[in-house]
Amino acid sequence: MAEKLFCDSTVEMLRRDRMHTKDIATVLDRLTRRLNEAGIPFALIGALAMRHHGYVRHTEDIDLLTTPEGLDAIHEQFVGRGMLPRARGLRKKLRETKHKVDVDVITTGEHAGSQESPVIYPHPSGKAFKLVYGRNVPTLSLLITFKIGSGVWGHRPQDLGDVFQLIKANRLTRAFARKLAAPLRATFLQLLDDVAREKEIE
Repeated sequence: MAEKLFCDSTVEMLRRDRMHTKDIATVLDRLTRRLNEAGIPFALIGALAMRHHGYVRHTEDIDLLTTPEGLDAIHEQFVGRGMLPRARGLRKKLRETKHKVDVDVITTGEHAGSQESPVIYPHPSGKAFKLVYGRNVPTLSLLITFKIGSGVWGHRPQDLGDVFQLIKANRLTRAFARKLAAPLRATFLQLLDDVAREKEIE
């Protein structure tokens, strides 16, 4: 059986990617203003947060961390006013309606990856976040903590791949492992070794 190819041209796909990236920027800017005006605590996590730490990866959505009360406020003040759930009953899977940008929400107290994970999302205004252009962004060690928790206990290879790229972008060494909780260090060191092996091949 012949392998199926997507019929859209590469140029058209690149154009759509560029437009969607512009839409994400527009929505993020507006969402930042609305959240701050409403006094809702939040932090930017996921792929967009990685940009603040030297690694740029294409993304289709905006990942936010807020409190359970913050999520309630988002529904009270934003849903039906430019934002809707992506399906009935999905409180944390939202969509900005004008530009059709997805917004995924995680709340304080959730475990990264699964309930068995030792990584628990903290309050988005805590000391491990830095204020950047009106948005709280996790420190590099906290972002890697989130990614390892999600990657290992949530079985998400993409998140471990993100840690691999953050190690490369920031030229991290074995000493960085001391900034991570003990259950995460072995995974970090394994990824660090993988980076070193890749450099040897190059």
